[in-house]
Amino acid sequence: MRVVGRNLFTTLRMLKSAGIEVDLALVDDEVRVFVKHPQPGEPPLRASFSGAELDRAANWVAACVVHCYPKSDLAKLWAVIATAMAPLAR
Repeated sequence: MRVVGRNLFTTLRMLKSAGIEVDLALVDDEVRVFVKHPQPGEPPLRASFSGAELDRAANWVAACVVHCYPKSDLAKLWAVIATAMAPLAR
């Protein structure tokens, strides 16, 4: 079975359609990703990755959303998966 990495552009599109403000900027050979902070007045959460690390950038964005937006559909899905996988970790 081959595991395919998360696609940054699909992840951003999915989160935007869910109403979560995310964005990216391409600067030289760098991808900068942004997630709107859930607390008003706080600066956005941001990280930079090399152009070859798009899957890492997608994972970072998804993790930020799961952590900062626990009522989002993505966070709820991750919670269901974590609950289902918990017995296997024993």
